[in-house]
Amino acid sequence: MATRWQVPARTAWARTLAYSRAVVVDRQVFVSGTLPVDDRGERVGGDDAYLQARQVLHLLQAALQEAGAALADVVRLRIYLVDAADLAEVARAQFEAFEEVRPACTVLVSALAAPGFRVQMDADALLPARTSHVGGGDEGQPALDAATPSA
Repeated sequence: MATRWQVPARTAWARTLAYSRAVVVDRQVFVSGTLPVDDRGERVGGDDAYLQARQVLHLLQAALQEAGAALADVVRLRIYLVDAADLAEVARAQFEAFEEVRPACTVLVSALAAPGFRVQMDADALLPARTSHVGGGDEGQPALDAATPSA
């Protein structure tokens, strides 16, 4: 049976929208759409797409850490832009964070939750495989779910 737990959302939106900041199912981590806001829910980065993207990535990283993951564990990233003209600046911030990771990535142009937001992102990550079973006499043996090379 799959194990599931949530990282709670702590924004004003969580009072009216039923969602979690992130959901962890076994080794999978799903981080909700992330806007460039501060702890008070105020927009960060003004009208600068690069600064907004940096804040979004900072918040994604924090949500991943709370779920036991890191940016290096991200396997899929979705970027939502209000204006396709912002892609170069948002891509610059994304590249700084994911140059070594290079997750699957999709960019969409869409309206966002409120005026002034230029970028939103969500991410899926895969927690590292266990290196040994917990208890049961199999200590030191690779876990059955450990990644194996494919042909």
